[in-house]
Amino acid sequence: MTQGINVPIGPAIVEYGEGADQVIFDITKGGIVFSATTTKQDTTVDQHGDTVVKSIVKGSTAQATVPFALHDLKRLAAVMPGSKLIEDITTGKKKLKVYSGAGYDMLKNAKPLVIKPTDPDATPDDWITIPLAGAIADPNYTYNSDNERVTNVTFVAYPDLSQEGLLYVMGDDFVESTGS
Repeated sequence: MTQGINVPIGPAIVEYGEGADQVIFDITKGGIVFSATTTKQDTTVDQHGDTVVKSIVKGSTAQATVPFALHDLKRLAAVMPGSKLIEDITTGKKKLKVYSGAGYDMLKNAKPLVIKPTDPDATPDDWITIPLAGAIADPNYTYNSDNERVTNVTFVAYPDLSQEGLLYVMGDDFVESTGS
């Protein structure tokens, strides 16, 4: 039997929040990007010149960028700090008022985020979870016949101090350790 290397590719969806407040970003243009970075402090001593003799981790950051391709004011309201969605329930018309957000505390309104690949063979082992994600939305709308109007939503990961500073989880977040 011939076997190849199964390298996963393809789009994903993002679930932001939980329960009735959950917002799903399922139509994207350009690909969802998750990135994590670790910074370190290198130590040198005179006796070894520029040779690094020790490195200390200074911290880690993570974020997910979602190029949301729909003009859905209700979903955009969930990720635009300081905005206010106004809806006329009799006509269904909506408007989103976006205010200058100086001083807005992104951590205060951070919510869980889960990136789920849409590949039919994907399992929860393929998911990425950010327990505390703060959102910023940056619309970039070009009105012509060649480009889609996309709102880049960036979700910044904050350490969850209730979970020992957990920043993100790769794989099934519901797996519990059952031994060594």
